[in-house]
Amino acid sequence: MAARDLARLVVPVECPGCGARDTLWCDECAAEWWDTPLRVESLAPRLDVEDRPALPVWAVTSLSGPAHGFVTAWKDGGRRDLDRFLSEAMERAATTIGPALTQLPGPLMIACVPSRPGAARRRGRDLPRLLTGAAAAGLAAVGLEATDGSRVLALSRGEQRGSSARRRWQGMRQSLTVRAPVAGRTILIVDDVMTTGASLAGVAEALERAGAAVPAALVLAVAEPARAKAATGLG
Repeated sequence: MAARDLARLVVPVECPGCGARDTLWCDECAAEWWDTPLRVESLAPRLDVEDRPALPVWAVTSLSGPAHGFVTAWKDGGRRDLDRFLSEAMERAATTIGPALTQLPGPLMIACVPSRPGAARRRGRDLPRLLTGAAAAGLAAVGLEATDGSRVLALSRGEQRGSSARRRWQGMRQSLTVRAPVAGRTILIVDDVMTTGASLAGVAEALERAGAAVPAALVLAVAEPARAKAATGLG
């Protein structure tokens, strides 16, 4: 007990959502990660590109308020205690959408939007791979076996995350490499945050060029939730 209290004096513990002291996260801020996933592709202007229908995307919550604090602390604040918390949120979401994926053809795989080189080393954890495993566990809970495709895609060092959605989409297209055979596979894409949809669109296009079918994506949070509608199917 004394050692724990001393550690808190050196590195204060606080909720990443509201800043409440002496708690990893408060119940109120944590509650929104238990919501039913929303269909949010209508919020992403770069998902519907070159006459390609927008990819169906589910999000656990919106990237605003407490959720923004959670994601920022997890990705850039060194809060490795959030690994399990957000993995469980992804797992629950995958379990919820699983029934919508049961009729899809071909062996199922889960692939993630890859991190930039060096990100895993800097953060101390491969976060995309963590989300991939969590989604696979969620689908397994409803009887869907999915292959781990977290190593299928790689991102070169030339990728840039600029302010222009079009430039980001074009950069993603040019920098992605498919490193394993995916022809004939049905692939669910996972990611942490959807903003413009450029990353998801680039990944979907790369996988489809390699012969895979990409029916949907699942993300932890969406940047702009105002027009999102709850849904369970792919229609």
